[in-house]
Amino acid sequence: MQKDYRELNLRPSIEDDFPYLIAIEREAFPSPWPAEAFTDFLIPGAFTLLFKDEIIGYVFYHGVADEMVIINIAIKPCYQGRGWGEYLLVESMNTMHAKGVKSFYLDVRVSNHKARMLYEKHGFLAIGTRKNYYSNPDEDAIVMGKLINDI
Repeated sequence: MQKDYRELNLRPSIEDDFPYLIAIEREAFPSPWPAEAFTDFLIPGAFTLLFKDEIIGYVFYHGVADEMVIINIAIKPCYQGRGWGEYLLVESMNTMHAKGVKSFYLDVRVSNHKARMLYEKHGFLAIGTRKNYYSNPDEDAIVMGKLINDI
């Protein structure tokens, strides 16, 4: 069954998005980032996902040259389970790849099996572990990476 993404729009984040992104962060995570952390991410690697005209998700990248780290990615909880997080991941990576990015990295909680399966589905491999990286609850992170080869 083909998923319908016609009413989704991925665009670079703008400063006016940040109150909505902060609200999504607080809904989506047990240990959300403080609001001040979002002011540092008005960068070329910040993307906002809209459903119709509603802000429903975001992804933040940080990096140099042809390497990017996915700093954070979230979908508003009431919209989770529709494949829109996958859309956000894939489309934002495609956008970054079109700008010359060749490798992507991220950290994910050991217990976040759903996210790990999504990343593995899209070519990410476990390349390391960060002991006690997360808090609330304390937990290790799996470091994952993906290399895009142009052949």
